Amino acid sequence: MLRSSQLAAIFWTLYDGLRCTVGHGLSFGGSGRNVWCGNVAQDIPAVVAFVGDAGMEMVLGELATLRDLKLPVVIVVFIDESLALIELKQRKSKLQNLGVDFGATDFPAVARALGGIGHWISSRNELQVALDGAFERETFTLLACKIGEKVYDKRF
Repeated sequence: MLRSSQLAAIFWTLYDGLRCTVGHGLSFGGSGRNVWCGNVAQDIPAVVAFVGDAGMEMVLGELATLRDLKLPVVIVVFIDESLALIELKQRKSKLQNLGVDFGATDFPAVARALGGIGHWISSRNELQVALDGAFERETFTLLACKIGEKVYDKRF
């Protein structure tokens, strides 16, 4: 089953000179942070990481690493307050919804508390404004995007 980051990679348009790296295999949840840091360390000018809210919660401490290394990584967090793909599998298997829903985290506030830039994004205009200058900063930028409930239902 595909994760948020893999779905983003499928639909994200890359232009000349850009590449997309998607974690898989042992790279579950937010563990793609090594890729985020590694790509910037290799002088790749613009790194955008896509992660779900549960994955981001698993690696919140890594925001301090990005801050300390002064890495201008942009992190897009898809927020649905659920392990949605696991919930979908539970539902398709006629199992009860168990252990997949969780409370909300104010990720932009966490980003700011850890020395980064954080924004809630609900429109293309807000996205453009938030991205302005993001790759020239000496810290990370976190963009929190609510995606709604059960958005994967018709995709799988």
